[in-house]
Amino acid sequence: MTELTARLGGPEAITAGIVAEFQGMCTVPHPSHGEKAAGELLSRRLEELGGVPVMDAAGNLTADLPAAPGCEGAPLTILQGHMDMVCAVRPGSGYVPDRDPIRTVTAEGFLRSDGRSSLGADNGLGNAAVLWLLGQKLARGPVRVIFTVAEEVGLAGAREVDPAWLAGAKYLLNTDGFHLGTAVVGSAGGRRETFSRPLTRCPAEEGAAFTITLSGFSGGHSGDDIHRGRGNPIKALTALLSALPFPWALADFSGGQAHNAIPTGASAVVVLSPDHVPDLKAAFEAWAAELERAHRASDPEFTAALEETALPKLVWDDLCREALLALTGGLTHGVQRWHTDFPGVVSASANLGRVWTEECTVKVAEFLRCADPADEETLANAHRRLAEENGFGVAATGYPAWQGRPDNPLALLLDKVFRRETGRGMNISTVHVGLEPSLFHVKAPGLVMAVTGPDILDAHSPDERAPLSSLPAYAALLAGTLEEIGRQRG
Repeated sequence: MTELTARLGGPEAITAGIVAEFQGMCTVPHPSHGEKAAGELLSRRLEELGGVPVMDAAGNLTADLPAAPGCEGAPLTILQGHMDMVCAVRPGSGYVPDRDPIRTVTAEGFLRSDGRSSLGADNGLGNAAVLWLLGQKLARGPVRVIFTVAEEVGLAGAREVDPAWLAGAKYLLNTDGFHLGTAVVGSAGGRRETFSRPLTRCPAEEGAAFTITLSGFSGGHSGDDIHRGRGNPIKALTALLSALPFPWALADFSGGQAHNAIPTGASAVVVLSPDHVPDLKAAFEAWAAELERAHRASDPEFTAALEETALPKLVWDDLCREALLALTGGLTHGVQRWHTDFPGVVSASANLGRVWTEECTVKVAEFLRCADPADEETLANAHRRLAEENGFGVAATGYPAWQGRPDNPLALLLDKVFRRETGRGMNISTVHVGLEPSLFHVKAPGLVMAVTGPDILDAHSPDERAPLSSLPAYAALLAGTLEEIGRQRG
């Protein structure tokens, strides 16, 4: 145990303190665009810590906390995270994201949800570590806390942050990392694409109806997990339906949950002549066997089911059905390019995240992540042409890449502290996810920024979990870095 860890009360006390802070935040729902209660809770907590919280019209929250005695001349450091979470819901769990709290469980060395939903450790656990540390006696300089909203939907809250909130600071330490021991100094740009087309239906002919369901795929974060080769059930179901060699009609197609979450399931309702039911069953069995060979290792819990269902009154017309299958079949998914400067880091990827119907419209969600703007332009243009060919319009929002440097001074300081506290050096790298510093850099070009976080596994999925063993080292990393800055002047 290091001197700093001992000063913080030891590993067990550190872990218990951070988990208690996190569990407090879990008592209120906080999906993207639904953070009002979370903002009020965090505002009260910052007041308890001696800050005067200020909330902007978007719901972003900031508060300044004074320096410890003797550290008043140290540079201002911003500690920043986002308060929203991706609410991935396990099918059939009954969990309602904008109503229900997160029920946490600590077992077998992990912090996780009760299994009904994602945990929200992204970014709640980093925020909890900050709040707990600000209540400890540290020889730190002045600190400004910024909690943003709607990070998970295109960094929307960060876009609204007033540049005055960043002014006067030398450092910004973002807590939205997923890997203890990594200091992130750059991130990919992102493009959130939503394709839509009028949904036209016609009366269903007499026949048989079947629901085809894929469920239990591993899913995950479309940036952090896209390289793991996990199956995409929307793509898989599209492949089956596109290859059916007999006449059939589509009554429903849905799957996935968000632009930036790898889908965990998809389903379709098909109508066909009773004469072709044996053909459907044979095609299904061959397809399911191929999925078994391709994805049992990457998605060990997946299931494929074919069940007869009640005959619907309406089905999609043929043109609409074929247009959807052409789009979902043609949209890009998976890794497209690897970084040349950072081995093992994805440079360009795409995620086909969701298909759904809304009133009389069919919609498809896709997320592009690219470190090189040229790759994004190439993929976006290809998708635009595909959409136009099939009668889909596209709406897109995005954020720029954050081009970092390996000699980032804050990352080097983090490395110094991490070596002292753990005996290991930091991995200074870039990541294949969108991070708020990409927007803060535009607002405050001179701000030195880096991102760290505790270990988080399977974020954005109901299996999201955090190893408790990483929390003491992460707390010591943050505390030690704040104290090192506290010794600086000017």
